[in-house]
Amino acid sequence: MIRFAILICALILPGAALAQRQTSGMGFRLGQEVKDYRDVGDEMKPQEMLLVTARCVAKKKPEGARAYLSALPATEAEASAFEELGKTLNRCIPDMDFSNVGNAQSVRGTRTLSFDHGSLRGALAEGLIREEQIVLEPARMELGDDGMYVAERFFGERSPDLERVFALGFAGCVMGHNAAAFPELMETAPASPEEREVVVAMSQSFGQCIMEGQTLALDVPTLRNQLAEVVYYANMIGAGPDA
Repeated sequence: MIRFAILICALILPGAALAQRQTSGMGFRLGQEVKDYRDVGDEMKPQEMLLVTARCVAKKKPEGARAYLSALPATEAEASAFEELGKTLNRCIPDMDFSNVGNAQSVRGTRTLSFDHGSLRGALAEGLIREEQIVLEPARMELGDDGMYVAERFFGERSPDLERVFALGFAGCVMGHNAAAFPELMETAPASPEEREVVVAMSQSFGQCIMEGQTLALDVPTLRNQLAEVVYYANMIGAGPDA
């Protein structure tokens, strides 16, 4: 069974989109976000902070982000590629302005982000898709209904971490059944009611994407990251190392 609690209680409220989809032939590009990645507030939610940070990394060190996403998950190559991103990640984490706290005058402090490789991969994938205006082809994404093999085709082998294999397999399957809904999901703000609304609409396909006996804990931010990751893989299969 999948835990759907966070999905079922989603609020369905109207709201402004962050970006507008741009079509290009049979594919489409994600529009640029209205919010500048440096324009942050102290009320920013962790999910949004991670995406803001990843967008900054994709802008400042795209080759490092591509190398990280090209490394097989749960391997030394992934750990090494992550180390290469360390300094850029630290520079890109938003600061917190304490100038209005107590008697502090124009004081800034660096925030702390907690994330795992899966979350960072998804956020970087979304950042690269936006920054490099990668054309997303629905035909490639629809092949994902064959499940976990999208990531394996991209890497050429299977990750040794079966939990991540199954998670990406589930996301690949959901992508395949909901390719047309992906740009709508990416137009929503992270951790927003609108984001949850789109995921709830996708949930009709979830039962087709779980193998018998499989247990998967799921929440909206995690699925957004996993979908962005597999969409990147699906559209970059066969691309050159610098593409």
